[in-house]
Amino acid sequence: MTGQAGLDSTIWRPRSQFAATIVSLRQLQMFNDTGGVAVNFDVRRAREPEITLVGSQSEALSLWETRSSSGFITHPKFNADLVTIRFVTSGSIVYRHRVGDIVGSPTHATLVGFEDLREVEASGAFGAISATLRTADLATAHAALTGGDPLVLPRLAPVAEIAGPGMRALLCTVSEVRRQVQEAPRSGDFLVPLIQEIMAYQLLSVWPRQTPASVAVGREGPSRSLQTALDFIMANLGVPLMLADIAAAAGISVRSLQDRFRRDLGQTPVQFIIDQRLEHAHRDLLSPGNDALSVAAIARRWGFAHLSDFGQRYRKRYGCTPSATRHESGRTL
Repeated sequence: MTGQAGLDSTIWRPRSQFAATIVSLRQLQMFNDTGGVAVNFDVRRAREPEITLVGSQSEALSLWETRSSSGFITHPKFNADLVTIRFVTSGSIVYRHRVGDIVGSPTHATLVGFEDLREVEASGAFGAISATLRTADLATAHAALTGGDPLVLPRLAPVAEIAGPGMRALLCTVSEVRRQVQEAPRSGDFLVPLIQEIMAYQLLSVWPRQTPASVAVGREGPSRSLQTALDFIMANLGVPLMLADIAAAAGISVRSLQDRFRRDLGQTPVQFIIDQRLEHAHRDLLSPGNDALSVAAIARRWGFAHLSDFGQRYRKRYGCTPSATRHESGRTL
C-alpha cells in the first residue's frame, strides 16, 4: 500500500494514520476514487462489502491491518518496485500472477511483489496484518547485514510456513512495528526507525530463499571496531540511531556488529542503546538542574515517546518508577 514519488494524491498518498470502514458499494467506489491507496477494491460474491482497513503508509514502509466478512478483490493501480509481506490471521488470500497463483493462509505467510500482479482475492471472514517495503531498501538492508552487494537481493520464496520460531518472531515484530508507527507522534520517537530497520533484517534472516543465495561476507575489522561502535553510539545517543549507521562507522557489517555485541558485551546493540538512554534519563531525573522538566519531557529527550513503555523499562532496570526516583531525591514532578 505504498507508491512512488510524484503520484497523484487520488491514486496514493502518504499518511501517518488512516482508517476506513466500507459497508456499501457506494462507499467502495468513493474509497477507490479518493482513498489514496495503491489498489482498487471490488467484491464478487457479496451484495454489500464489509471491509475495514487500519494502518499507516509512506514511501518507505506501509503497515496495516485488514478485516473483511465479505471478502474482496483488489487490482494494483500502478506498477512499483515493492514487496508486500502478509500474515493471514483468518480466511485465505490468492495472488494471481501471469506465472501462476500464490496462496496465503493462517499457516503460510506470503511475500509478493507488484510486478506482473493481476489481482488479489481475499476470502470471506478474512483478516491479515500486512507490510509493504521497497525492494531497494531490502537490498540495502541485506548488504548491511551481510557485507554483500547493495544492489543484489536474494530471491525470496513467495510463501513461508509460520510454524517455526523465527517466522513467529517476525509476525510479532511486524505487529509491534505497526502498533508503534500508528501510535507514535509525528516526531520524537527514536525507536520507530530502529525497529523498522530491525524488521527488515529479521525478514531477510528468517524468510526462505527461492534458490540458494551466494552471500558475500565482508572481512571483520580489528577488535577496536567494537570500541568505535560504542563511541559512535555514545556520541549520538540523543538522536535517532540506525544499526547500519553504527556498523558503517565501525567499518563492519550489521551482522558482525551484532555478533561482537553479543560476544563481548552479552547483549544486542539495541539493548545497549536502550540501557544507555535509560541511564541518561535516570541521571536527568536525579539532577537538580532538570527540576523544570517533567518526567515525560525527560523521557522524550532520550527517545522514549511512550511514557508507559519508558516507565516499564525504567522500573525493570532501577526497581522503582521514574517519579519515585524524583521523590526519593527530595523533589517532586
